[in-house]
Amino acid sequence: MTKLQQAFERHLIRSRFFTYQDKVVVAVSTGVDSMVLLDLLQRLPTLYRPQIIVAHMNHELRAQSRLEEQFIQQYCKQHDLPLEIAHWPKAQHPQNGVENAARQARYRFFKHVLDKYSADCLITAHHQNDLAETMLMKLTRGGQIDQLVGIRDQRPFGKSKLVRPLLPFSKKSIRNYAQGRHLKWYEDETNNDLDIQRNRYRHEIIPLLEKENPQVLAHLTHYHQQLSEILAWRDQEIGQRLQVIVSTDGKLNVAGLLESNRFLQKDLLRQWLNNQHVHDVKEQQLSELLQVLANSNKPQQTILLPHQYKLERNYSVCAIKKANNQINALQNSREHVIELEQWYQVDKTKMIAVSTEKAFFADEKELSLQWLAPDQFPLRIRKWQKGDHIRLKGGQHQLVKRVLINQKVPQDQRDQQQVLIDAHGEVIWLINRKWSWFERPTDYQQAWRLCFIGIKDKE
Repeated sequence: MTKLQQAFERHLIRSRFFTYQDKVVVAVSTGVDSMVLLDLLQRLPTLYRPQIIVAHMNHELRAQSRLEEQFIQQYCKQHDLPLEIAHWPKAQHPQNGVENAARQARYRFFKHVLDKYSADCLITAHHQNDLAETMLMKLTRGGQIDQLVGIRDQRPFGKSKLVRPLLPFSKKSIRNYAQGRHLKWYEDETNNDLDIQRNRYRHEIIPLLEKENPQVLAHLTHYHQQLSEILAWRDQEIGQRLQVIVSTDGKLNVAGLLESNRFLQKDLLRQWLNNQHVHDVKEQQLSELLQVLANSNKPQQTILLPHQYKLERNYSVCAIKKANNQINALQNSREHVIELEQWYQVDKTKMIAVSTEKAFFADEKELSLQWLAPDQFPLRIRKWQKGDHIRLKGGQHQLVKRVLINQKVPQDQRDQQQVLIDAHGEVIWLINRKWSWFERPTDYQQAWRLCFIGIKDKE
């Protein structure tokens, strides 16, 4: 028994990914990684060896694909293994993003095979080098700390789960095993294409890091394990805390959220939103939502969220509802947090939007550029109120009521007049009529945030 085979068996026994009674679908590309995985699984002792179904996708991207398909057919026939093959026709190949589209097609096929055989898990041949590449790419790209874990050794996949039992093992050890066992495999020439980001990490960046420290892959794997454990603890804490601050009908207790550990508040809010089917809420909007919820002076608010949802706060509790018509919702008197790049109707004929990108506004001619301090966010929109005032240059103020009177705005329009306000409740813009003046520090271009505020006719 080889060293890799011994380590593989120990890893499976410790991790308990599957049992001998389980049906597993093994994704086999005919590359060295998947052929080694298939060989290792077949060589497991009967007590641990699951029922194996092989799944192979012919992407029709290379002339070699037909040879690979014929090879895996012969291999499975020789080893008496069930085999499922699918083709991704060239007519379905997009002009751009082929790699991602191929992956989506591949995993749709794997899900079909799982369902067909009522299999318990999908097994792929991702290994230690894949993990390191993914961690470094995520670190370079930026994002949520959860993404720094890179690749998890198992996760839910449809009604089953996806398992990656080779994750602790390096590419070098896998290739050495294949050579020692005289396995046959096919090399994919696209793996050497440096126009593909992953290949640059694989062939250029990681080799440089290994020159600095030959143990870099092992160290990254250790960081992966530590971070996975920390995140598992965090998720457990979040789950337990949500049971306390969320009612049986899904409403969030605002005080309970704000009394929670400040390091967990954002994660609690994110998970609650996810549980309510509101996903893809960006980091900045989560921070802005927390600021709004912490404002005890505004106990009733409606906040627009992605994908046609809205958060409704009614004093001590929040609920998520579908926003069937986000534009018309502005016609009531409640405040609404401005979501970037969302158009809002402000009167019978006009709409406004706020964006950090000028390009968002395309051909809109009425466009204003504003520098605002970070603590002025989130911006909100509402009807003007008695006591609202506009800041003037030189430190003076002018009541909104006086502006409307001076501009001879008819009473019916005056009653419906909207204002754009900052997080402190100060008027930034008496919409379509007058702007406030904010004194800027000398370093405002570094410290403040540039916004574009556009206005257009109602569509």
